[in-house]
Amino acid sequence: KIVYSKHALEEMDAYGIERQEVDSIIEKGMKWKEKDSGKYHARMAGFECVFMNKGGLLFVITVYPSGGKK
Repeated sequence: KIVYSKHALEEMDAYGIERQEVDSIIEKGMKWKEKDSGKYHARMAGFECVFMNKGGLLFVITVYPSGGKK
């Protein structure tokens, strides 16, 4: 199951990206883990998601256009 932070939902709304798109990015996108952190990144279709695995749930922290934060 995927859970979204308030911040992630606000960013998704601002960029016009739907939950299904974020789910697809996490499932199919290129992924990597931050060193010394429990955070993962997934990138696909011009967007990047930052998320963590918390007790079997994927918790989305933020979403932004790939290539850098706004």
